[in-house]
Amino acid sequence: METLHPLAPRLPLPVAPRAAIGALVADLLIAIGTALILSVAVVGVMIGLRAAQTGLDVNALGQLNPREIARLIGVDGMLTLLLLQNLVFIGIAVIRVRVLRREPLSALGFSAPQPLRLALFGVGLGVLALFVNGIVGMIFVGAGIRQNQAALYPLFPGDYLGQAFFFVGAAILAPIGEEVLFRGYLFGSLRRLAGDSRAGIVIAYGVSALVFALAHSLAASEGVIGLLVPSFLIGLIFAWGFDRSGSLLPSIVAHAVNNSIAFAVLLTCINNPGVCPQV
Repeated sequence: METLHPLAPRLPLPVAPRAAIGALVADLLIAIGTALILSVAVVGVMIGLRAAQTGLDVNALGQLNPREIARLIGVDGMLTLLLLQNLVFIGIAVIRVRVLRREPLSALGFSAPQPLRLALFGVGLGVLALFVNGIVGMIFVGAGIRQNQAALYPLFPGDYLGQAFFFVGAAILAPIGEEVLFRGYLFGSLRRLAGDSRAGIVIAYGVSALVFALAHSLAASEGVIGLLVPSFLIGLIFAWGFDRSGSLLPSIVAHAVNNSIAFAVLLTCINNPGVCPQV
């Protein structure tokens, strides 16, 4: 697939390389720091409200296991958190590119000159990401390493409405916000700085995928390496999709396909515990 976008990461950035890198670092720190602050704030508020409703005191809260804490946070709390975090991701990228750099939003990949073709390309990338995720996951499970990201979600058997709301956050909100920040802004900026330099291109792919993976590793408290490695590989796949097309549409679709199918499998396991006894 040829590059379709006239600004797809090829043209030089309108700022000096050192200034661009400094801005990237600052913006990523702001994005991740704000996401962590929002996590603490939203989780704290939801737990506090539900503890007050149920009469739980501080000592009782300290004795709760992760699943019981997830129930207190609730799907409404998680959906609120996902919405706020991804609005921050999009806002930071748009302010930097559109307002401060004075570039069109197409510089972030907001362009789809052949939407059907780009969407189909994204579906293919999503299937590839699922395959890679599954293979790497089986390798880690075979080695006795299990990451517990899904166990920390407020998802419970029979709560179909809550599951549907969470699906919206995982399959729609997260792919859009994360692709704008990690592919459109971070990878796009690094790729344009790299130009035709092979070393620079490798760094652009590697750094953007690593930051993406590190951000996702915060979602697990056990077996973090089992989440870090597949997230890194998926980040490379999505970056390649953006690099080849110059549009965010393929990577957003791929991210949505990956999350949707993975989440559907997770819900099947949650609602049918006998099918997936490990969930």
